[in-house]
Amino acid sequence: MAQKNQVANDTAADSVKVKMLVTDGAKLAQNQDRKGANYLLQAIRICDNRSTAFFLKQKVTAMTSIGAYYMFKGRYDSAKYYYTALAKHGTDYKDDFATARSNIGFANIANYQSDYETSVKRNLLALKYFESVRDSIGVATATSNIANSYIRLKQYAKAVDLLEKAIIIYTKKNNAISVANSTANLARAYSGLGNKQKELELKLKAFDMFKKEGYKKGMATVGINLGVYYGKENNITEALKYYNIALQNSWQINDSGNIALLYNNLADLYLKTGNTDKAMFCTDSAWYYAHKNGDRLAQADALLNKAILLHLQGKHTDAVNLTTRYVDLKDSIYTGKMETQVADMEVKYETEKKENQILLLNTANKNKSLQLKNSLLQLNKNQLLITDQKQALTIKELQLKNQNQALQNQRLDAEKKEENIHSLQKQARIQKLELSNQELKLKQRNYIIAAIMLLILGGVLFVYLEYKRNQLKQKAALQQQMMQQQDQLTQAVIEAEEKERRRIAGDLHDGVGQLFSAVKMNLSGLIYRVNIQKEEDRFLAEKTLALVDESCREVRVISHQMMPNMLLRSGIASDVKSFIEKIDSESLKVTVEASGFKDRLESNVETVLYRVIQETVNNVIKHAQASRLNIRLNKDAGGIYADVEDNGIGFDIALIDDFEGIGLKNIVTRIEYLKGTVKFQSAPDRGTVVKIWVPV
Repeated sequence: MAQKNQVANDTAADSVKVKMLVTDGAKLAQNQDRKGANYLLQAIRICDNRSTAFFLKQKVTAMTSIGAYYMFKGRYDSAKYYYTALAKHGTDYKDDFATARSNIGFANIANYQSDYETSVKRNLLALKYFESVRDSIGVATATSNIANSYIRLKQYAKAVDLLEKAIIIYTKKNNAISVANSTANLARAYSGLGNKQKELELKLKAFDMFKKEGYKKGMATVGINLGVYYGKENNITEALKYYNIALQNSWQINDSGNIALLYNNLADLYLKTGNTDKAMFCTDSAWYYAHKNGDRLAQADALLNKAILLHLQGKHTDAVNLTTRYVDLKDSIYTGKMETQVADMEVKYETEKKENQILLLNTANKNKSLQLKNSLLQLNKNQLLITDQKQALTIKELQLKNQNQALQNQRLDAEKKEENIHSLQKQARIQKLELSNQELKLKQRNYIIAAIMLLILGGVLFVYLEYKRNQLKQKAALQQQMMQQQDQLTQAVIEAEEKERRRIAGDLHDGVGQLFSAVKMNLSGLIYRVNIQKEEDRFLAEKTLALVDESCREVRVISHQMMPNMLLRSGIASDVKSFIEKIDSESLKVTVEASGFKDRLESNVETVLYRVIQETVNNVIKHAQASRLNIRLNKDAGGIYADVEDNGIGFDIALIDDFEGIGLKNIVTRIEYLKGTVKFQSAPDRGTVVKIWVPV
């Protein structure tokens, strides 16, 4: 007896201890205090060997709280361990509440890791249970979590509706921190809807609530949101103020999830102010924490910031590679398939809910049908009874002819019963009409359900099309950026090539040309002073002098072709004519027609166009074996048109891509740089026409 009393006393003491550990531990863990986690672990160890309802309930609360503690720390593996244990507890003890809390925990982790399909699926399972047991706090929690997923999926109107319902429930239950959390999320939803005034009002309200409760996690989260808001408004001072508050609180509770988000936002802010060194440090820090936590959305933001910084540093190839990784990762998070699956789960949930309502209506209709059948049976019984009474009346009439008064009384009774029968028939008709009315209402409900489903499907389709349109816009912007970079690279190559031409031309003219001139002068002096006796020696000396003279002229011609003397003074038409005049007219007759060149063109346009025509003429001289060459230049409001036509041997235009030389490729590349077009028209033995168009 004494031993039993001792066990009872120990159990009572453990009950008090466990209650205290769970209550205090949950409060401390909510503020990311390590003591809270230790209290909860002690409570779980005490409850492990107890199977009474009290200890089982306390164990569920402790596992739920410690899972949330590790989740907000960003230690998702540890959180999953306790939520898995919670799910097993629910299965072992057939505790649906524990299973629902486990689903809520896994849904929150999935939301932090950008797995919104899993998040919505788990929250809907939990919501179904909480609604079945009328647990308003559970309903509010699941509803608020689903709204967070909708915010991430940019379905802001749905999120607003769910969060306002959750706030009403939390307010009735005096749950201040949950009210503040939902208020902060509601601000994010209004931000997505473009209502800046409402957004700022709700964020400041939520921040003050968390500050009043001393809840550091909430202050950090809303601090980030306020930093984002003021950053968009270019209020850098206020943005840095709230970012620093958020960072300080996140470090205090070791919230690595928020730290990754904070560093990404700070990188954006420093990029906006031009502080690239701090932006690079924040970007690398964000990538480290996002990769550590498995937060794909934060990883994508870090990749984009790094790509922008590399582009600013001139590392365009690395920037393009990171941008491609960013687009692929972003697409894997926001896919049309995910939104469709989320919507399907929502429709499935609502459909099951409607089906249960329809089942209840069908049950009520069946009950009324049974009542109607009972009434009809009773009516038949009355009819049989009347028949029996009439037979008895007939017998009495035969037997008691002298009892007229009694017979009259029985007839009156029969009339009353007939009236009752008529009354019952009326009631039967009324019930039949009511049944028909209920069937009509049921059909109307079915039509309403079908219309709702069509509206939901239409909304999903609209969201999908809008997402695709935004995706195409992003790709087009990226393509435009890459084209601009390509233009810049092409311009740099052409400018470098032109600079090198001028340098080589200068070297030829001032270096090699001067040497040849000195050789010519010395050789002339030598021939003049030395008396050459033999005729063949004198012929050889004069021939050598003529070759040197010819070399001087050749060097001068080459240097002038590489850097025309009049290019910066005369304009494209005059320079082309000057270039043509140096061609031997005996071997190739060239005509030049130019019109519309009253005003000078831009310097780079004149230079590139001159080089293209020069390259085309050189190709005719080298390869065409032509005797005649016509060049037509025309400038009007539509652009500059140039036709170069020869009567040479031509070539097969289908084989143009197989040419190994770079002449034609240079022509095409230079004209594309000027946003123009070039077309080649040729056939064997039919000459060649090169048509060039360049916009003004």
